[in-house]
Amino acid sequence: MALRLLLTQRISDARSSVLNRFLVCGFMLLSGTSLVRGQSYSVQQDPNGFYQIRKTGNAMASTARKAQQATISITDDSKRPTNAALLTVSFNAELNLNAITSFVLIVKTSPEFLDFGETAFISSKAIDKASRTMQIPVGGMKENTDYYFTLIHFNGCDGEEVAQAHYRTGTAPKKNKKVLLVLDNQYENDSEIQRALSIYKADATRSDPTLVFEQTYLADNPAEKGQLYEKIKTRFYDVEVPLHYLFFIGRNPPASVRSDMLDHKTNQPIPGRQNWFSSLGVYAKILIQDFPFDRQENRFINKRYDCQLAGKEALPNDIAPIFFQSSITDISYGAVVPTRPEEGKAYILRYFEKLHQFKTGKLKFDKKVLLADTFYNDGSYPKKIEELTGRWTHTDTINVPQKYGPNFHGFDPVWKTDYLKKLGSNSYEIAYYSGHGEPTMHYYGINPNEINNLEKLNTLLFDFTSCSVGNVDFQDYLAGTYLNKGNTLFVNSYSTPISVAVIENQSPLLYKFKQKETFHAFANGSYISDAYRHGHTADIVQYLLGDPLLLLDPPLCNNDQPLTISASGPTELCPGDTVTLKLPPGFTDYRWFRNEQAVSGATGTTLAIMQGGLYTAKAKLCGQDVSSEQGVTVTVKPGPETPVLTVETFPDRYRLRVTPAGAFDPTFSWYLNGERWQETTQDTIRAFSLADYSVKVFRNGCSMLSKPVSVRIERPVLALTGPVPLCAGDSVTLKAPDNFSSYTWLTKDGPSVTTTSNIRVYKQSASVAVIPKRGNLEGPTSDYVTMTFTPKPPKPTITLESNGFRSSSLTGNQWYRNGQPLPDSTRQVLRNPGAGTYSVRVTAQSGCYNDSDPMILTANEPVLGSLNVYPNPGKGTFWVEWPAGFRSGTLDVLDNLGRKVYSQFYGSPPPEPVPVSLKTAPGLYLLRLSNNGQSQTLKVLIEY
Repeated sequence: MALRLLLTQRISDARSSVLNRFLVCGFMLLSGTSLVRGQSYSVQQDPNGFYQIRKTGNAMASTARKAQQATISITDDSKRPTNAALLTVSFNAELNLNAITSFVLIVKTSPEFLDFGETAFISSKAIDKASRTMQIPVGGMKENTDYYFTLIHFNGCDGEEVAQAHYRTGTAPKKNKKVLLVLDNQYENDSEIQRALSIYKADATRSDPTLVFEQTYLADNPAEKGQLYEKIKTRFYDVEVPLHYLFFIGRNPPASVRSDMLDHKTNQPIPGRQNWFSSLGVYAKILIQDFPFDRQENRFINKRYDCQLAGKEALPNDIAPIFFQSSITDISYGAVVPTRPEEGKAYILRYFEKLHQFKTGKLKFDKKVLLADTFYNDGSYPKKIEELTGRWTHTDTINVPQKYGPNFHGFDPVWKTDYLKKLGSNSYEIAYYSGHGEPTMHYYGINPNEINNLEKLNTLLFDFTSCSVGNVDFQDYLAGTYLNKGNTLFVNSYSTPISVAVIENQSPLLYKFKQKETFHAFANGSYISDAYRHGHTADIVQYLLGDPLLLLDPPLCNNDQPLTISASGPTELCPGDTVTLKLPPGFTDYRWFRNEQAVSGATGTTLAIMQGGLYTAKAKLCGQDVSSEQGVTVTVKPGPETPVLTVETFPDRYRLRVTPAGAFDPTFSWYLNGERWQETTQDTIRAFSLADYSVKVFRNGCSMLSKPVSVRIERPVLALTGPVPLCAGDSVTLKAPDNFSSYTWLTKDGPSVTTTSNIRVYKQSASVAVIPKRGNLEGPTSDYVTMTFTPKPPKPTITLESNGFRSSSLTGNQWYRNGQPLPDSTRQVLRNPGAGTYSVRVTAQSGCYNDSDPMILTANEPVLGSLNVYPNPGKGTFWVEWPAGFRSGTLDVLDNLGRKVYSQFYGSPPPEPVPVSLKTAPGLYLLRLSNNGQSQTLKVLIEY
């Protein structure tokens, strides 16, 4: 795809000469600074649909207009001081806030810079109209650096300065810095990838020991991109180890991003005004997130309105975010994105291998720059770059027959031949290009095959200020091809068409070498990702490919660095103690040994140990094995055995005893609920409260803490002993647990009583609970036990009648004779009683009863007749004649061992002889008729 470069003319002011600016696939115009003149601005859209601000002119301010229409106060962000700040804007009363549609905040590190630096576009929704204030968070700042803020308000596409402010950041607190490595999930358990990362971390921490690494893994799942952003945001605000660097490794992290230009009436995207592109920079925006993650579409989406329509009619429902566009990023990053999925692992391993070669001094580059400007080809720049930095000498440019200008898209064999020849034969630290580009084509005919066919490529960094060569969605995309070829370690590129500004009709190649800009910072010891982030080149479509921790002059690997073991504390241990041994960072392949035997699984820089022995270590430095200069001897002293704490219970106290007795030094530290309580010289102590107790004992300077024991009074349970049911006149006994010194008996709606006995007797209805005490230690209150005494029925009386007795109660009767209940005698009248002592018991439905007074019957019993049996002997069936005088009785037949073989009860005398059939063996049996202590017997014989 050939991309057209646009040309615009600048508007002059009194302080600067005429500027010509050209743009690659878009436009961006530059600003001056003035507080005494009314400065006006406008915004237009670049090829990606993003607003680009331009200065449209300076005019004398009217007498009614003040130099500033608002004031800006600035405070450090409490979570990230020196990296972020909060701007509070207070608007003057004469400024009409209702006429404002949006704001632009311009952030610069020098008021002399002609470009706009970093910008943030802000919706008027950010204004608190009640207080006439607005708050703007600004991140991505460096410590000890001056920042200059300009705030512009817009109505539609036209704007005017509102306020300016100056702020200097302080010194950053000395904290460790988190580096988050984001890898494809397929590499999580890949030993080769993990080893390459281990070497990478060692090289990085050798340069900066404050770096702390964390790894996370990402599937090829759009929903996980939003989860990754939230994880990054959390790590960014970590108090102890805040996140400073992101390193994306693999093809999964690049995010699908969309920009929507909305119709201000319908809030629907305007046809043809949507842009899709790939991005990594979207993860680096924390304080101002202009691309929120949409969980329904699973992509990062930016929404804004056409400024040409804004302000013409009121928006029915403004759905754009408050911060709808920003070039400010808060986290530095780098990436390794393979050009082909099938070569991903090999691509990554090749990159980390040459990165290690560079950081250990085996890979070197000449201090040269190769400039390639297909439009201007300014041959004077090599000398100017040397004057600006003092570093790069003998800088080259590419020969071209003429300055083609921005509209030329043809093929130039001279240019192409010279470019490939110089790249393939010379060594450079930087190759910087400005011109047209596509994902797989740039310059005048350069494609991936041309780069792969180079015999060698010894250029450290490529900067492609051109369109689309960083579009990772294309196989063999050019930026990734350069990173994979030869010794290339870093590539700056863009995934879509971009904009470039030209000042004074000169090539833009000089700008990044100036003070405070990208290559100047890189040459002065900045990490390359920091240099780009603070160099006014941040863009959502920018792709920084390579190690974010790359230094232009890394500290070389020192083979003489000793592998010294340090200890976190004394190496003479007590049983159960731990000491941590530590090795310095900057090595790889750590191994620990105890008494010359490898410690299994010990491959880190630290080792926590409890065993005695001689500990040594080995590691690799610059690929060579290094042994610790001397080992660390750890000894374990004989200490006390673990004490056992027992609780002895007495009625008036608890006593704590340490066992085994006499096994410890006469010093005992006592703990109450885990807090130190008191010291004693005795191995017993009285518990003064209900709590958890433990004791620390000592011997040979070592200590041992017992397991805690609980001194508790369990909730008591009252035991009730008494008749069921409880009836008036009865008594019931309540018993509490024994072995307490006192008991407080509580009665609902009644007085309480304290006793030393655990037993109480009650004869009246009551609800009772008890509180036991052991000395001055009071236990919990038991559940209440309710006792209800039910009234008895009236006492019955017995009336003698001619044929028996009558009870005074119609129901509930049971007759007794001689103290025994009479069977089937529950009626009101008892007929034909014999001699004896009679009474009746009346039972109510409640179960309570009452007994009558006894009545004695002394009438003579009738004379009993004789018991007759026939035939006797017989064959097993006998007829029994009932004797006179037996009203009722039981007829039994017993064998010669006294066992019953027949039994039958008769409630009244049978009028006729009764049969008795015995199915037993022949022999002699005893037939017995008994009733109320009287009996008659006869022998009967069963014949064969």
